[in-house]
Amino acid sequence: MLKKHPAKRSSTVMTRLFFFLSLAALLSSCSHSFNKEWNAALKAGPQPGIAGAWEGTWQSDINKHHGRLRSVVGPAKNSAGDHPFHYRATWAGFLSGGYRVDHRVTGSKNTWQFNGQHQMPGWAGGLYTYEGTVKGDEFSATYKCELDEGTFRMKRVK
Repeated sequence: MLKKHPAKRSSTVMTRLFFFLSLAALLSSCSHSFNKEWNAALKAGPQPGIAGAWEGTWQSDINKHHGRLRSVVGPAKNSAGDHPFHYRATWAGFLSGGYRVDHRVTGSKNTWQFNGQHQMPGWAGGLYTYEGTVKGDEFSATYKCELDEGTFRMKRVK
């Protein structure tokens, strides 16, 4: 049996430690801006249309990972109906991260459809695509990328 040289083993451990600490710092830095938006959306209360605070869960159909999901949807940015969605998700019970993506929203009154995509690093799945529907206070969507696919289910926070 071949044994790794202690210096190489130490270097590998340090590289992994640096990677995970860097990732944790990056993900936690997203938390402040999301929390600020979330608190503002809660203070403003339910908004007309799709805008406002949403809360629920996400689940992978591939590996069954799941967790809490929150989103703050902003007002339309243009006449085409592009809305900013700021998502914040948890997984493995203690990890969390957030990201922003614009979704094209169509519909009116009580039912809206949306779709969009955004690029993540290759190790995180690459290009993600989204399709979903909001009916009243119920938010249902699917996501797909090279490594995973699954569902988002949320309710409007009142």
